[in-house]
Amino acid sequence: MNQNTARPLPKVEPEKKSYLHLVTEQRKMGQTKWVGQEIVMAAVCILIVLGCLIGMVASSGAVSSANRNLALVQNQVDNLGNKNSNLKQEINELTSHSRLQKIANKDGLSLSNQNIRNVSK
Repeated sequence: MNQNTARPLPKVEPEKKSYLHLVTEQRKMGQTKWVGQEIVMAAVCILIVLGCLIGMVASSGAVSSANRNLALVQNQVDNLGNKNSNLKQEINELTSHSRLQKIANKDGLSLSNQNIRNVSK
């Protein structure tokens, strides 16, 4: 009465099915063929990048030229401002009351403050 023992099962082999295997060309890693559309897109991207680079170089040159011109104009403005300040100071010195009084006394004239008018722009 050995009912607890395991009985050996007959071995069943799976059916062998015939598969149609397609022979495909195996490519080495990293080799891909480019399609015409991909080549056109890559060329367009390269042209866009080159256009951007050329534009940056051109704009950089234009900016440096504009900065140089700005510096020259600023220098001229500063020079004219200095000349204006010097001329205003000279005008103030020439029209001072003490100078006018000296000139009047030298020529034997007298100054009356009522008759003196200062005109300025």
